[in-house]
Amino acid sequence: MDAWSHPQNISEWLKRIVTLRPVVLVLLLSMGLIAELRFDWAEHMVGRYLVTTNAFRPESGAIWEKGHRSEDARQILEKIVTDKLAVQREAREAQNFTQISQALSRGIELIISADHFRHLYNELPPALAAELLSPYALVGIVSKNEWDRAFFEPGTSGFNIYLLNRDNRVLKQLTVSGDLLARMEHGETPRTDTLENLPQFANRIYSADRFFRALETVSEDVRRQGVPWPENLLKSPGRVLRVAISDEVLSGYIELGFEMEEPNQTRVILFQGRDWAVARIRAVLEGETFESPITF
Repeated sequence: MDAWSHPQNISEWLKRIVTLRPVVLVLLLSMGLIAELRFDWAEHMVGRYLVTTNAFRPESGAIWEKGHRSEDARQILEKIVTDKLAVQREAREAQNFTQISQALSRGIELIISADHFRHLYNELPPALAAELLSPYALVGIVSKNEWDRAFFEPGTSGFNIYLLNRDNRVLKQLTVSGDLLARMEHGETPRTDTLENLPQFANRIYSADRFFRALETVSEDVRRQGVPWPENLLKSPGRVLRVAISDEVLSGYIELGFEMEEPNQTRVILFQGRDWAVARIRAVLEGETFESPITF
């Protein structure tokens, strides 16, 4: 048995080292080290352990934080792309400028073709279309054969429109103010409804016969300024039952509602007439002696 005292010389040191237990220990350690270098068994064992305990460990540390930031950024980018695609799809399907405005309300720009813009322009009541852009100016732009698309940029209350060529050069810039947009929304959107359900017309509803008799007594200029696009009424397959006049003035315009009886429904078509002309028509209506305004 080896002595428990400290070795006194080199000979005793060598005897201690070459005994069976140190040799076996060195061999085992060497074999383990060689096996680790060859097969990476220690890394595999540690990895398996970490995998089994992963669900129970807190999500903390630099790697976790980096992963969280990457996932948040991916989700934000995915939402931006999804929103842009949705807005562009809405723009391609838009039938009037009101729907374009609704798509722009998300704060994302959009682009439509020149042909689509012309369709939207032609859907506007003539007076509003001319206020947005003179039809002579638009015909001039089209005739040059440079115009390729229209770019819409959301603004504070309305939006801006840029007519672009294929090289993205601006051919014309248009601004749709909040007031013009409000009149577009009123003038473009027929409603499946009746006049008494629209509060702005309360107690100012007249029979169609009475209204058109009053309209015949005023000048052509008053008629055109008060009911500026009567052609829209001829597009409906039905007939006018009643007409109502609002008492609210918006940027120099007063709203009129024409209730149309169609084969399967009743619709209200809204017009925007100049305030002075509508006031003149209403004065004639109120000054007539036959029947009072229809109220419900």
